Amino acid sequence: FFFPTHAGTRPLLALLKMSRRRLAVALLACVVGSVVARNIVPPSPPVPPEPVPNPGKPTPYFSWDTIPLAYHGANKSAMYDDAAVAQLARYQMVTLEKWYTSCASQGPKQGTPACDVEDKMYTTFRAIKKVNPNVTTLMYLNSMFDFAFYRLHGELLAHAEAGYPTFLRDKHGKLASLCNDGNVYCNITTFDHTQPFVRNFWWETLKNATLYGGVDGVFADHGQNQLAPPEAPQLCNGKGAGRKCYEFDPEFAKIFNAGHQWILNHTQDQLAKTTGGPVIDGPYAAWHKPACDFQQLRQVVAHGQSGKGPFVIEASTGACTAGEDMSCLAAFLCAAEEYTYLACFNSQEDGQSLPTFYDSYSKPLGPPVGPAVEGPKGVWTRQFKNAKGMTVAQYDDKRKVGTVHFAGDPPPPPPPPPLPQYCHEMISTAVGESDIQVLKTVDAGACCDACRSNPKCVYWCFHMDSDHEHECHLHDAKGQVRHNAALHTSGYVNHTRV
Repeated sequence: FFFPTHAGTRPLLALLKMSRRRLAVALLACVVGSVVARNIVPPSPPVPPEPVPNPGKPTPYFSWDTIPLAYHGANKSAMYDDAAVAQLARYQMVTLEKWYTSCASQGPKQGTPACDVEDKMYTTFRAIKKVNPNVTTLMYLNSMFDFAFYRLHGELLAHAEAGYPTFLRDKHGKLASLCNDGNVYCNITTFDHTQPFVRNFWWETLKNATLYGGVDGVFADHGQNQLAPPEAPQLCNGKGAGRKCYEFDPEFAKIFNAGHQWILNHTQDQLAKTTGGPVIDGPYAAWHKPACDFQQLRQVVAHGQSGKGPFVIEASTGACTAGEDMSCLAAFLCAAEEYTYLACFNSQEDGQSLPTFYDSYSKPLGPPVGPAVEGPKGVWTRQFKNAKGMTVAQYDDKRKVGTVHFAGDPPPPPPPPPLPQYCHEMISTAVGESDIQVLKTVDAGACCDACRSNPKCVYWCFHMDSDHEHECHLHDAKGQVRHNAALHTSGYVNHTRV
């Protein structure tokens, strides 16, 4: 670095007085700033980029030694302390969400580029890597929305104020200004991906993060979004009164969509050659997949393994409590393959702690001996070999219940006998409202019998969650049946069904 002669030595002295951390941030700002200075050039007419049809494939950290876990979230109030960093270092893949710290989480009016949420992420990622260098770290960097509390936004503002197209405008020249999902943030600008400078700057931001910020990959949210449909393209977002739509010319939309796809594919191709990190919501990696639904997850995984879809899978639905739900854990283990992660999406604020890191997450797993095997019909079993022996996951897809016996643990208790037909069992179903009695029973069958013996009872519901374990709730005809409720089994009995 050099300073102009008219500046004297004062900037250099100021740098020498900085702490190491502040010095690193200042140097990084200089590096990024130099990118801005080098790339402020007159804009060219929108031209689609050269396609990257077959980007290199990611190789994030993955191990069968224990259950493959991922975490996605952030503390909305403060930076993670040493204890939290130590827990985060136990996951195989960690994503820090955009709303990290109080400055970045304020909304719907966003914070400013002075929040510099990137620096907060980099500090935490470097701390995680210091504890466990194997962890694959991903920063949240939306592939469409240019959130104002990122330093990146300030750098692009300077480019826009110099008169160069930077932010997306509709066919009437109006600046696209949207709220995001749920109106958490509003007045968000969108990257203009028809401009080569904007595309390259997005990638350069992530490249610098990998060089200086302990970052391996990116959660490129909205990666699947486009200006659509082709004949009358729009971009819409927001909820209720905050929802807006902007219209675009079809040819402009075609170039924009190609540019958007380019940043995802180009970034993945470059990361594959360096850190091995994935672009989540990009060509090979997907999120928001079911952790506890054996058949659905099995289909998603098979699609990816065959090369027809993403193969890095964050199975997040139901994942945060899977450690205490052996049925969910069994379903996941019977369906998972390499690069399938049990991914907890959870954020905290006002002194809340990270989600529970269950004992089962540290128990020995080992590589699978093979795929899950069916037998008898509807019951799937899979073995995992480790130094202590075999860990066995078994899942009954008909009853939606399962067990996981970890090698070295005492033998599991025998499964309860099938319920009598008069119980009309409804697996993973809860009943709410209109309780007439709450009692403790040893199992679902005893709960059903309690309902059968009570002339006012129509529905019974047996709880298996840790907060209400072995609670049996009896309900009258006004009880509300709620499906897709893990850790519950319910039913009704013949003589009381209305």
